[in-house]
Amino acid sequence: MNKYAISDWINSSGGPLVVMEEAKAPLWNGSSGNPSDFDLSCQPADYAGRLAVHGADVLVLGDEPLQTAVATSDSQQLIVRWKWADSEADVLTAIEKIDFGAINIIEELTINWINQPLVVFDAADTFDPAQCLRLSTHRGANQVSTFIYQPTSRTSLLVHSIVAV
Repeated sequence: MNKYAISDWINSSGGPLVVMEEAKAPLWNGSSGNPSDFDLSCQPADYAGRLAVHGADVLVLGDEPLQTAVATSDSQQLIVRWKWADSEADVLTAIEKIDFGAINIIEELTINWINQPLVVFDAADTFDPAQCLRLSTHRGANQVSTFIYQPTSRTSLLVHSIVAV
């Protein structure tokens, strides 16, 4: 039996993905405007960054435009970004085997989400409810811990673990 329920995979058109409250997502202007919300989302240089836009905290999934899914278990909420692997089956197997006692956190940030659910979508686009992933976290302050999980030379994942603070 699998520990994690895995969402579908989502891709961007080449830029970052954003995670924000679905109630505020219709305010996201994508690449329209000067500066656009997309321009703002391109500013963080890290794997994950925080913006305050439209009266809400937005998590920016930066660095490379990687295929992204949400993995949910009873005790973990993960945003999984596929760096490389031979197959989706290899990625799913790797997710199930993550040992959280042995990971090396490379970035941490705190983000405050008031309303649920959250949505993940392409920062270059305006919000489309049919083109996003949904997840729910703790209402209020959450810590996003980022790590690279490379169980073999042929599989590497960029993972953001989200836990209540």
